[in-house]
Amino acid sequence: MRIAVVGAGVVGTSVAWELTARGHRVVLIDRAPEVAQETSYANGAQLHAGHAAPWNPPGVLFDALRWLGRSDSPLRIHPGRVLRAPSWSLRFLANATSRRYRNHARANARLAEYGVRSTRHWREELGLQFEGRDSGILKLFDDPRTLEHGQREAEAVRELGIEHRLLTRDEAIEREPALAAGADQLAGAIEFPGDGCGDALLFTQELARRATEHGAALQLGTTVRRVLGGHAGADGLETDHGTVEADQIVLAAGSYAPALARPLGIRLPIEPIKGYSVTLSLDGIEGAPNTPIIDDARKVVVTRLGNRLRIAGKAEICGFDTALDERRWRAVREQGLSRFPGLAEQLADAPSEPWAGLRPMSCDGPPILGPTGVPRLHLACGVGHLGWTFAAGSARLVADQLEGRTCDIDPAPYRFDRFR
Repeated sequence: MRIAVVGAGVVGTSVAWELTARGHRVVLIDRAPEVAQETSYANGAQLHAGHAAPWNPPGVLFDALRWLGRSDSPLRIHPGRVLRAPSWSLRFLANATSRRYRNHARANARLAEYGVRSTRHWREELGLQFEGRDSGILKLFDDPRTLEHGQREAEAVRELGIEHRLLTRDEAIEREPALAAGADQLAGAIEFPGDGCGDALLFTQELARRATEHGAALQLGTTVRRVLGGHAGADGLETDHGTVEADQIVLAAGSYAPALARPLGIRLPIEPIKGYSVTLSLDGIEGAPNTPIIDDARKVVVTRLGNRLRIAGKAEICGFDTALDERRWRAVREQGLSRFPGLAEQLADAPSEPWAGLRPMSCDGPPILGPTGVPRLHLACGVGHLGWTFAAGSARLVADQLEGRTCDIDPAPYRFDRFR
């Protein structure tokens, strides 16, 4: 089959590779001149099945109100956006019940574990070089109560194959000596030994190269204007460079997928959630953590990528605004370095590479993968803050459903028809 994949981020490129590897003729289309130039460009760099819960736990509304007006808050909501698109916000809050949150967290964890395992399989099979490390991840807690809650969440997904280990303050410092300087802040940590890290941009570039070597076509610098066809089926794509004919179409266009699906009567409950990262050079710098960090109290992640340090965090409901708010990205930088005072001092005058991207967040938490109800049109979107973690597993689920095969894991929690 000839299959068109719209969106050359980490998810779309993963789908393109999986379908190419199965013998299909694939064209991968993106408006950017290179792959992974938007949301996948400078993410938090972690593959973390151990931290896959959705962003709408019970009490999320209270937290949002508590953080109002704070420039350093993890979540910022722009009222104008909520008023213009109230449906997603109401559905997001409706899913913030204990039962729904627990079910969606398990679905995310199952797909995340499958995705991390599939990513490592590709790495070994294809010899991908993306600064990947099977390093494990440390999730840090400043409060014994939040540590206890974190342990309960970790226990809830152990049966899915996601192992964890509770660490005291001293054990956490032994595991990552860079934490010693800020030990007075730390109540304890949870280690997820099966998690890892790497550069999602390099991963996507490597995977795109393998796909083209095996016959896939890259049509970059090309904007898809609309999906051709109607309720009877998708027939192709209209782009600013002409028509693309295809037997099947996969939408992997991130936050922009809803606009392409809507004319065919498909309303995707996806909202762009803006996030920030800062990348710093570590040349000649000592004291940076080697183990990837998830800082529960500050809601940031810190990951070493060779001689670079990537700090990422924040969530803003502000529509499609990708502008760099200096106060916000500087807050990410400061919060990421706050546990490492010696490192922060060395990097005080170091230049920063700030970045902002839009995470495509579904209203309930899990991504949307598989058929749409419109013949020949498929989805690989709504991956939220776990795009790279989900990517390889999502690609396999989408390809299996497109081909009518039995999936390795149950696809039902991720299909579009769950919203009906």
